[in-house]
This record gives sequence, C-alpha cells and structure tokens, in this order.
Amino acid sequence: MSNLSIIFHTGFGHTGRTAEAVASGAATVDGVDVGTHEITAGQIDPEQGWSDDSVLQALTDADGIVFGAPTYMGSVSWQFQAFAYATAQFWMSNGWQDKIAGGFTTSSFPSGDKSSTLAYLSTLAAQLRMVWVGTGTPSSTLTGDGKGVDPYGFYRGVGVVGGRPGSDLPSEGDLLTAELYGVRLAEATRRWTRGAS
Repeated sequence: MSNLSIIFHTGFGHTGRTAEAVASGAATVDGVDVGTHEITAGQIDPEQGWSDDSVLQALTDADGIVFGAPTYMGSVSWQFQAFAYATAQFWMSNGWQDKIAGGFTTSSFPSGDKSSTLAYLSTLAAQLRMVWVGTGTPSSTLTGDGKGVDPYGFYRGVGVVGGRPGSDLPSEGDLLTAELYGVRLAEATRRWTRGAS
C-alpha cells in the first residue's frame, strides 16, 4: 500500500472542507491509504513553535504529502507557517526527498491572492526536494452556478473560494475540483512508489 497524508490548517472551516474533499477523492484509489492531520493551536508552542513530533513522524512515513492552508494577507496562515518552519530538519537531512507533494488553499474572493499561497506551498515542497503534482484538470468556463471544475484556472494546485464565515461555500464545483485533485495525487503517489520499489 502507498500512503498519502494531508496536513492542513483551517481558520473558518473552508480549508477543512476542502481537505475532506481531497481525502475523499484520494480514498477512491485502490492501493492507497489516506490520512489527514489538522494543525491546531495545541501543536504550537508560543516560544518554541511546532511541538507535535507525532504528526511529523506520520508525514515522514508517508509516500506523499498534501499541504493545505487558508490564504491570509497573501500567504499561508501563521499556524501553517509554524509547521512549515519545523520541516527545516527534513531539508537538512533530505528526509522528505522524492515524496509526492501537492497543495490547496482557500480565500474569500475568486483570486484572493491564492496564487501566492500556492507558490509558497510548492516552493516549500521544492526546498524539501519533493515532487510537486499540479491539478491536471482542464478548467471549465464560468458557469455561474458554482458547478464548474476549477473555473478560475489554478493549475499549480487547488484554489477554492471560501467566502465569509457562515457562508455556504465552498461551491460544489470547487469541492469536485478538490476531489479530482485527490484522485490525481493518490494515483501519482501509487505510481511513484510502485516504480520506486
């Protein structure tokens, strides 16, 4: 079995719903186990930063890792950044080299500077010498009903409109885009690990 882990922070629940959709899609691929890890305040020490070695171990044991974070002020949330800083040990040891990687983000508006966050996530993966996988999904045209697949054309990873707290977003189309990305990431992880073995 191949193992795909999703590590994410969610502020108002939209990124969490997106993580669930990615996991749901990935779980449909035979031969791949999927795990999710939500970043919580209890895992972050105000002075020392990230303090949960059990999550780092689970990610180290995974064949692929998917990063998820809301876009706040043009970048990832500080909670995700605390996790990202903790990955420096794997940069130094090449501990996550050649793992499959992918990412997703949410923000209130269709653009919302999500491209900046996806660039951050893919750069993090590149620094860790991981193998980044884009969406591979052709974008639909804007349908106006929220059912189109990736209507905003985020090819590097999934960019979801989350709206304001309490909104009924993400849309059906955004969640479908996330599911399809989960399938692609799981298939890539399975193919990569089978080839490696």
